[in-house]
Amino acid sequence: MFVAAGPALAHGDEESGEGYALVQQAIGHLAHDSSAAGIMLAMEKVGDALATSDQEGVDVAQLEQAQAALEAGDAEQARPLLEESISEAVAGLPPATGEETGTTVISEELAGNDGLDGTDVGLLLGSIALLGLGVGLSWRFRPDDTVKALRKRIGGTPPPQPKATNGSVPSAAANSSKEA
Repeated sequence: MFVAAGPALAHGDEESGEGYALVQQAIGHLAHDSSAAGIMLAMEKVGDALATSDQEGVDVAQLEQAQAALEAGDAEQARPLLEESISEAVAGLPPATGEETGTTVISEELAGNDGLDGTDVGLLLGSIALLGLGVGLSWRFRPDDTVKALRKRIGGTPPPQPKATNGSVPSAAANSSKEA
C-alpha cells in the first residue's frame, strides 16, 4: 500500500521502427522548434529513419537530401524535403473521416439568429423598464441638499486638510489622535 508508483514515461520502451513515422516526428520537431536544438532532434529522427529496415513509402534519396540540409542548419529547406520524402507513405493511409484530425469533411452550418423574436423583445423591454425604475427611484430618494448647499449652510469652505511632512496623505487615525 505504501509503495511509491514509478514515473510514467510517454515515450514507451522503444521508438517506432517505421520510416515514415520517424520522418513525421522529425517534421514535428522542426515545426515546433527550428532552432539548433530542434534541428538536432530532427537530425536524430532522420538518422533513425535512414537506419531502420522498414522504409516502405519513404524516398531515401530525398531523405538524404533533407539530412544534408539539416546538417547545414537549413530547417526551411529540410522541411519540404522531409514532407516530399514520405508523400507516398502518407498517400497510402486511409483518409480521415468525420471528427478525426485532418479531416476535410465540412459539417453543416449552425443556424444563426435571424433577428429579435418574442423572447428577445420581452427581455429588452424588461431591461428598459428596470433601468427606468432604477433612475426613478434614485431621483425619488435623492438627498434634499447637495454638497454645495450643505457647505453653504455650514458656513463656508471645507476645512483645510493637514499635510504630512514626508509628502504622504495622513491617515484618519493619525488625525483623530492629534485632535484628542
